[in-house]
Amino acid sequence: MAIDELVQVFLDESEDEIRELEAGLIKLEEDQDDESTINRVFRAAHTIKGSAGLVGFEEVSNFTHNIENILDRIRNKDLRITKKLTSNLLSAVDLLKRMITASAEGEDLDRTEIENITLTLKRFTGTGRPAEGARSSGSKEQNEEKERVLCVSMRFRPDILSTGQDPLMLLRELCDNGSIIETRAFTEAIPDFYNLNPTVCYTWWEVIIRTEHPLSDIQNIFLFVVDENDILIEDISSQYKEGVELSLAEKPIGEILVEKGIVKTADIEEVLKGRKTTGEALVEKGKVPREIVEKMAMAQSQSRKIAKSSTIRVDTDKLDKLVNLVGEMVISVARMSQLASEVDDNSASRSLEGASSALERISRELQEQVMRVRMVPVEGTFNRFRRVVRDLSFELGKKIEIKMSGTDTELDKNVIEQIGDPLKHMIRNSIDHGIESPEERRRLGKPAEGTIWLKAFQREGNIFIEISDDGKGIDKDKVLAKAIDKSMAEPGRTYPDKEIFEMLFAPGLSTSEKVSEISGRGVGMDVVRKNIEDLHGSIEIISEKGKGSTFRVKLPLTLAIIDGMMVRVGNEVLTIPLSVIDKSVRPSKAEIKTVEGKGELVDIRGNYLPLVRIYELFDIPSEKTDPTDALVVVLQSTEGRFGVLVDDVLGQTQAVIKSIDKNFRKIEGTSGATILGNGKVSLILDVHGIERMAFNN
Repeated sequence: MAIDELVQVFLDESEDEIRELEAGLIKLEEDQDDESTINRVFRAAHTIKGSAGLVGFEEVSNFTHNIENILDRIRNKDLRITKKLTSNLLSAVDLLKRMITASAEGEDLDRTEIENITLTLKRFTGTGRPAEGARSSGSKEQNEEKERVLCVSMRFRPDILSTGQDPLMLLRELCDNGSIIETRAFTEAIPDFYNLNPTVCYTWWEVIIRTEHPLSDIQNIFLFVVDENDILIEDISSQYKEGVELSLAEKPIGEILVEKGIVKTADIEEVLKGRKTTGEALVEKGKVPREIVEKMAMAQSQSRKIAKSSTIRVDTDKLDKLVNLVGEMVISVARMSQLASEVDDNSASRSLEGASSALERISRELQEQVMRVRMVPVEGTFNRFRRVVRDLSFELGKKIEIKMSGTDTELDKNVIEQIGDPLKHMIRNSIDHGIESPEERRRLGKPAEGTIWLKAFQREGNIFIEISDDGKGIDKDKVLAKAIDKSMAEPGRTYPDKEIFEMLFAPGLSTSEKVSEISGRGVGMDVVRKNIEDLHGSIEIISEKGKGSTFRVKLPLTLAIIDGMMVRVGNEVLTIPLSVIDKSVRPSKAEIKTVEGKGELVDIRGNYLPLVRIYELFDIPSEKTDPTDALVVVLQSTEGRFGVLVDDVLGQTQAVIKSIDKNFRKIEGTSGATILGNGKVSLILDVHGIERMAFNN
């Protein structure tokens, strides 16, 4: 792997690890006894440190080492988590992000900031001797006799031999206390033969040992050298199973050999120029003995067998191209079905229809599998908001807890990437506008600590995400007064609650009494709505004064392929998403009413719904202008139900969504287009766009 590719892999992986760090630190602030979270954040810091060193980002590696030292003290119960400590660690993580980016792009950062934060971190590391922290935590495990895997790192002072201590004796004693899994000797500091001083210790060691002895027994081996030498004893049992290192499962042989210090990155780059496997090439070049490569390959094979699951990183561009190809296949299958229906020969027609049905079934299954590959849980997006809630509540002097449910709900990766900012804005609104100060909440008889809930769930082929709070709710009178003041509403007219809440999405409308960096400029909710509608979704607000508010976002599972209903209007075939269709009816004359100021209404089982004539809306010539000769398709939107008049309903189809904007221009009331089996283009109707065109003009 070339060095540029290594750096890119590091950047991708460090992004995940930093996200793990942030979420874990905030979770630890809430529950500092959560050992699984402590171990998780420590592993994240340790991984970043090691990977940064592998790609040559020494400054990043050294800085992360300071974070790792603090986490090690927390893990060993030598340091309690406080809000101040968490804030400092989060600031260090923010700087770490910038350091990684700057190192990758060859830019310089403010040295003063790095030095100041490093100094702050070192104050939390105490004496900086991790073995002492490990010794203090030994009391808890002293009586436990479970098998554990330890990593023992031994860096001795150069003149240790002159003190009467022999590192070799310590190594032998360590061997007597367990089974050695791996030993690494770091010999880079050994000079050439003519400069060699036999009384100086140039080497340091790292030993992985499996033992049933108490941790205190291992610490006692180094009792007389721990104060003047760098001894680190780390429990890495979670990284091993049945004596096999689990992390080897996903790593190529070359990377394992580099990590173990057996070869250098330059050696890997050299042999990759050839066509042989990395292990074989390294052996032929004399870089490493064959038995070592075979040993590592065997360990890797065992690790892969033991690992419960495995994943691979796939470039999203490749997935997008695959989805496009599946979409084209769906169109071709529809075309084949169309041709099969046009064949006059009955026997040939039946054969073709059978083949096309089988192909359609396979293509649908393939499409579902490909779409499933693109689906990712919302948990990662939700966890990022813990930091937002923590920082803003601290800044505003509020106490707020964030709760989550449905984090395993999955969404298309493209939707996940685009929904983050709108959700973040709504959470900021809840913190600033919704949740009251602790004093005000006590006065109102509420708990001093407010709560924000993030919920995700799937219903009827859509994903719903709700952001709720138990704050003061939305003052409808205040919103309406502001809307009237800005000429967005008529004075003296009675508006339903839903319509008043809709006014909050109007550009420039804000009920905040003061302008801040968080809110109050009247910029945001209109953009939030636009971003959500660009994802073919919708948003509604539910609120009760004094009890809180809920922002409910409805999103499609995917943006690529939808189930649709084809309808004919004049000579045009339009496609309506199946998820918004309630029913279709042919009304009688008695069921069609015209109400002054409200237009046409259609009686659907006692409910009068607005009627929209699609041919008028899109200026399409149509012969069927009488609703009793045509069909009314009832659509369900966030506002309610309404009917659209069409000439005929042609049947269901799988619509592969193609962008109109990129190839032509934006057509109001549509969300894209699809290609039919006969090769013609069909516009896909957007229920919210139709609603705005018909009722808001």
